[in-house]
Amino acid sequence: MSEKPVPARPGAGTLEARLAEILRVDHAGELGAVHIYQGQRAVLGAAKDKARIAAQLEEMEGHEAVHLARFDALLNDRGVRPTVMTPLWRLAGFALGAGTALMGE
Repeated sequence: MSEKPVPARPGAGTLEARLAEILRVDHAGELGAVHIYQGQRAVLGAAKDKARIAAQLEEMEGHEAVHLARFDALLNDRGVRPTVMTPLWRLAGFALGAGTALMGE
């Protein structure tokens, strides 16, 4: 069973408000991805026999960091605040990355 689409909110500023919401969500996703990779690298980078995967994780984190920098710039350019959950998002992302890395490759 599919849900009915939510109609757009009427009124002035609707498009700007929706764009701000989208940018905030996308920024949070990139922020989370960077911290997940950092958590994985913290665990796997410390293991001597995991140098190859640690290097791959570093490369992937670099790609996400480029995306995050772009969203940082977009938020600043448009005067959009990041999510208020940013500190928790950083911690949760790192913990998720470290936790999954402790499970293995």
